[in-house]
Amino acid sequence: MRRVDLHAHSTASDGTLSPRDLAFLGSRHGLAALALCDHDTVDGLPEFGAAGAELGFAAIGGVELSLEFVGTTHLLGLGVKARGGLPPTLEAVKGFRLERNLRLHERLAQVGVKIDWGRLLELSRGGQMGRPHFARAMCEAGYCRGLDEAFDRYLGKGRPAYVNKIRPSPEKALGLLRASGFAPVLAHPVSLGLSISEMGAFLPQWREWGLVGLEAFHPDQTVDFGRQVQGLCRRHGLVATAGSDFHGANKRTPLSWVRDHSPLGLEVLAALAAAL
Repeated sequence: MRRVDLHAHSTASDGTLSPRDLAFLGSRHGLAALALCDHDTVDGLPEFGAAGAELGFAAIGGVELSLEFVGTTHLLGLGVKARGGLPPTLEAVKGFRLERNLRLHERLAQVGVKIDWGRLLELSRGGQMGRPHFARAMCEAGYCRGLDEAFDRYLGKGRPAYVNKIRPSPEKALGLLRASGFAPVLAHPVSLGLSISEMGAFLPQWREWGLVGLEAFHPDQTVDFGRQVQGLCRRHGLVATAGSDFHGANKRTPLSWVRDHSPLGLEVLAALAAAL
């Protein structure tokens, strides 16, 4: 069975492949479908969708949002049309990224790490600038030996240059995504830091607010955890999805990850569409 990957990133946020190159790579890997879910933006979707149409490939539009909840809570919105945009309320998240990056740049300078802003713009290639771009610039300038060191010493939560960002509540984000035609899926639920039973306690409420799925297969999750997430989906009437969370050179996981680690094919897209 050809697999589906419903979680990947491009240069429109913190990936290293353009939306077009990402679609071509997905096609070459034999995926049945690939979703572009850049952080806080859908700017890459027109290029991604055009490449998919050229290839006869299912290039699914999407977005990834950070929520104000426990641990690290991310929400995927799947199925947005290439010409669509973020709901107006979520446009504020895009605007705050610039403010956050300027503050991050200033904090790095305060601790003696001076990075050229022009180089950051080059690395982000006109897309959403994020911490991985800062990390790459820091490595180039000789401040760190690798991306992990940049996050561990400066950019990670609780480190000297970390700057928080605006995060909508689960209720608000789920409602806005559903109203805008997105199918909301909780990304990599292991990052919440909760047990399966603790997740099961809040899922009925989230389902009422519009949640339709859980990302059961993700590189950060064990096989056993993924099976437990599938169990949650069965108990709560949700759709199990799979995603590599591909970022190109910014993360080690290859785009082919789902071929060896997920059993899910195109039936997932049909299930998501039926849930809307």
